[in-house]
Amino acid sequence: MLKQFADLTVEADGRYAQDYELKFLEDYLATKDLRMSAYVKIRDSAKEIVEAVRVAKQKRNPKFEDYYATCKRDLVDLLRYSAAALLFDDMERLRTNMLLWFQTISVAFKFEDDNVDTYELLLKAIPEFLTPEEAQLAIPIFELNCAVLV
Repeated sequence: MLKQFADLTVEADGRYAQDYELKFLEDYLATKDLRMSAYVKIRDSAKEIVEAVRVAKQKRNPKFEDYYATCKRDLVDLLRYSAAALLFDDMERLRTNMLLWFQTISVAFKFEDDNVDTYELLLKAIPEFLTPEEAQLAIPIFELNCAVLV
């Protein structure tokens, strides 16, 4: 949404914006309460979400505990950036600012296999902390994480 505002500022410079140019704002305002609610739930449940992923991951891979500290830091960061993308309806910023950078790091340190488990488990954990309506808005963001990082 922030990028759309910036783009509109440039495109409509010196004139009034057309109705079709304001559609993104109507769409955002229609979902703002759900976005805010989901953001707050993710923020307030971040420790529990990370723990749910850790427990599920530990069941899949007993050696996971050996590198949990690094994975936890990355997961906390990704969860925070994903929640912000949900709040501001800005998946493009998430993709270009966080995910592509993290993908580069993952490839360099050969974390790709670990990412498969981690981000698929995160995708499964998120709906447990949200209402179905909130999850409907959040899931595409976490699917983007999987698509880029897995």
